[in-house]
Amino acid sequence: MKTVSRKAIPARVEYDVGTAALHVGSIGPIFRGMAQRAFDRGAMPDLTRDDLVRLLKGLSAHSTRIGLTQDLFSVGEDIGGIMDALRWKSPRMPLAYNRNLAAEAGAAGRMLRDLD
Repeated sequence: MKTVSRKAIPARVEYDVGTAALHVGSIGPIFRGMAQRAFDRGAMPDLTRDDLVRLLKGLSAHSTRIGLTQDLFSVGEDIGGIMDALRWKSPRMPLAYNRNLAAEAGAAGRMLRDLD
């Protein structure tokens, strides 16, 4: 199987973090380290150490991409803007990640909230 190299699309905002691109596998550890340091400094007072352990296990570069996608939908961003901002190639996955949010915002979700 032959792969085709393509030139990278320049980022809209560039940050100087070194002389080479970050390896995709390094993003999760960076986020987990940031969360750990924030916890250690008391920035998450409602979180127990056990909660932190669970959070760190689930924190990845992809989980942050999913979370940002959901946040953008929740503030009313359209699918085109979300796809452009996060470089989604197809609307299939971002729409799938929005499915739960849409259900909670729908008529049944509003009714269930009113029952509380």
